[in-house]
Amino acid sequence: MSSNRQRTCALGGLGPDHPLARATTKLTTAVERSVAVSVILAIGVLALIYDLSIGAPLIVAAATVLAALLIRAGALVGITNRRALELIAQGRGELPLRAVERERQRLLDPVHRERLAQSLDVIRTEAERPPGECRPIRPLYSVPVIWAVSCELDEAAGLVRNDGGLRGLARAEQLVTDGRSPLYGDDEVVLRQELGRIRFLLASGDEWGSLPISRRALRS
Repeated sequence: MSSNRQRTCALGGLGPDHPLARATTKLTTAVERSVAVSVILAIGVLALIYDLSIGAPLIVAAATVLAALLIRAGALVGITNRRALELIAQGRGELPLRAVERERQRLLDPVHRERLAQSLDVIRTEAERPPGECRPIRPLYSVPVIWAVSCELDEAAGLVRNDGGLRGLARAEQLVTDGRSPLYGDDEVVLRQELGRIRFLLASGDEWGSLPISRRALRS
């Protein structure tokens, strides 16, 4: 079965109402329309070169529409990436979908893992500053809550660096990047529970997250 066929079947398995399927369909439509408008823009440029009166208005109209389509496509790329990350966090990182494959490769990249671990380190060390010390920027998280789970954050950062499982990496990414995550809340118990799940998933590994890097590249 071809790669495109596999992706189509996988999207069909998710169902047309799945958030990733909807975002992918919208993104495909935006890209197709961008290509069509780009052709119109090129025609406008040719018309301008040949000194046809329709050239300038056509260029302005096409450029305006193309800019709007590119902005929409960029937003949809962000949405598809987040939805793919959600699927990986749910344990579906093996799906042969372009967005999932892209997020999987990003999460397994050693450079990205180090950045994610550093993000956890920075949050922990900032929370451990002495109470009287001036903070350049007011933190988005609750300092007492982060201070209380400092050891768990340190352990999670170490597991992220040390080749942690893919699903755990995805959940750690969500913890840091999602403003609604327990990391930015006021409930120490909820955050401690989520960090426990993340550490378990990082430590236990999985088919995609526990393989050596060289073998991952072959499997991807």
